[in-house]
Amino acid sequence: MLIKQFFSYRSFSISTYHYTKSWMTRHVSDPYVRRSVKENYRARSAFKLIEMNNTYKFLEPGHIVIDMGAAPGAWSQVLVKGVNARINKGKKSQQQQQQNELVHPSEITSLYKPNPDLKCGIVIALDRDPIFDIPGVHIIDDWNLTEETNNDCNRRLQDLLNRLKIDKVDGILSDMCPNVTGCKEIDHSAIVVLQRQALDFARRLLKTNGYFLCKLFQGQETFQEMRILLESLFHIVHLVKPSASRYQSPEMYLLAMKYHGDTSNISTNVDNNNQRIETNRNEIEKLLVEARRIRMKKIDK
Repeated sequence: MLIKQFFSYRSFSISTYHYTKSWMTRHVSDPYVRRSVKENYRARSAFKLIEMNNTYKFLEPGHIVIDMGAAPGAWSQVLVKGVNARINKGKKSQQQQQQNELVHPSEITSLYKPNPDLKCGIVIALDRDPIFDIPGVHIIDDWNLTEETNNDCNRRLQDLLNRLKIDKVDGILSDMCPNVTGCKEIDHSAIVVLQRQALDFARRLLKTNGYFLCKLFQGQETFQEMRILLESLFHIVHLVKPSASRYQSPEMYLLAMKYHGDTSNISTNVDNNNQRIETNRNEIEKLLVEARRIRMKKIDK
């Protein structure tokens, strides 16, 4: 019995090793990964946002934007430059740069200086995971909108908005993604639940003509429902697949622009969507439990 368990574990470990090695080989040879290292971005995802903004030009100097699911901070780095955020550099950072020494990860950012001739914007980054400080970005981590933490998260954000004298924002970007299970139905439903939370959040804070950008997985009915909902709230909705997004990835982005917030003709759809999402949330929990059970059963064999 012990021998059987040993070889079962050994076989699983070798399979995992080859998968990890294959992923690492593909990762280090990725041109966007190499560019992110060269240009001091914290992740290759920075180039997805750069490409989308170059195409649709929604970021402008002086804008106030919120980056949801910001960790590790690559999108926030792009936003700092896009909205011309003011950067207050500390003495330590300046001294290290003068001495041409390696800086602490908390001080790494793309080489950037705000243009004094343009309006200065504000970037706020939210995530449940810790984020190293980014010059020009106001960070709130441990941001996890569950029933237990929702009130505390909203209070902390409101305190920051009051301190910055902000009532409404120009844009909200959500690159949030659930832990992928490999089951398409589970993953599609989970990410829609997240982005519906982000959209509900955006509808409370967006200015008229503001914009909302979110990531989804294409191919399910819930994707089209989300797109229809955005089209009812914004004048323009673009479906975008940036070249920096890997070809085999099902991720797509919905960029909604010119927010008007007129929901008079979609009240029934919204109620149905809310009911569907609540149902999906319960189904996701059940499916996750079943997926774990099947996975552990396979490992035991």
